[in-house]
Amino acid sequence: MIMKKKIIIFILISVLFMLMVIDRLENFEIDYDEEMEINFVNSGINLSGSLYLPDTPPPYDLVFLIHGDGPQDRTLNGGYALIMNHLLDQGIACFSYDKAGVSKSEGNWLEQTMKERSDEVESALKILENKIPIRKKGVLGFSQGGWVISELSKSMAPIDFIVIVGGAIDWMDQHIYYETKVAERTHYTEKQKKDYLSYVRTYDELIVKNDYEGYVDFVLNHDYEKPMTKERFHFSYLNAESNAIEGIKNMTVPFLGLFGEEDQNVDVYESYKVYDDTFKDMGKENYELYIFSDATHELLKSKYQDNETLLLIHSFIIGDKIYTSEFLDTLSNWIQDLP
Repeated sequence: MIMKKKIIIFILISVLFMLMVIDRLENFEIDYDEEMEINFVNSGINLSGSLYLPDTPPPYDLVFLIHGDGPQDRTLNGGYALIMNHLLDQGIACFSYDKAGVSKSEGNWLEQTMKERSDEVESALKILENKIPIRKKGVLGFSQGGWVISELSKSMAPIDFIVIVGGAIDWMDQHIYYETKVAERTHYTEKQKKDYLSYVRTYDELIVKNDYEGYVDFVLNHDYEKPMTKERFHFSYLNAESNAIEGIKNMTVPFLGLFGEEDQNVDVYESYKVYDDTFKDMGKENYELYIFSDATHELLKSKYQDNETLLLIHSFIIGDKIYTSEFLDTLSNWIQDLP
């Protein structure tokens, strides 16, 4: 009898555990009312994405998510789920697409400039406008996506608002800042740090010259790292002169800039200052800038910096609480309060 009770208790605990696991796995799924597959063409390349609609009647506010660096699919391999679900819960529709050469999209993102990526966004926007009734539509760009948005602004793309998370200003300056943080995390001495950054500046010069062979020889003569692939090198060459300032000067629509104080990729105080100074010089008033304390490049809480295991566990357990506490509400409230 005692053994039978133990077995029953074990089964009940196992069932409860499995139900909890199933419930928590929903954190990694996008909780939409309707998903629409959106296919579009830009420069002869077929691209594919998804439009996620909330459980509210139209017209919709629409957020177009623009990827940062890397071979990202429409959901950022599930990484957008918590952000999208928050927006969907607030009645805000979301759209994102697979980068060129990723999942269902043709092409190769490593062969693209930021301008070419912005052209893709404009092509997708034209399709989206005919798919659903839209009250206002805007872009949410992460990291490298800030340069894409800068190009959108220069072309006067038909968007009603802009949000940038962790956006840098100058491509090469950002690289030096990033490598400076690498040197600090590696605990280099001052001399080692100086030597390392001199090495970085030299290979940046080789990128600007588009000298891949010279770059490979140079890197192999040092012990810091392996050379990047020729494709990645060419991508860096294509975009090495990217600078957001001219695009910022064309940002007349409402703007929200969000930065994390513990960002290891981007000098957030420099970005904040450039946006703020440029907007003030323009006489622009419809903007807000925030630097969140205890927040990373992605606006995660800083305890997840370089700790992917802890991030995965906590994503499973606490969901969107992995983000700095003010991020998601600041984002959705700002969008909803726009006229």
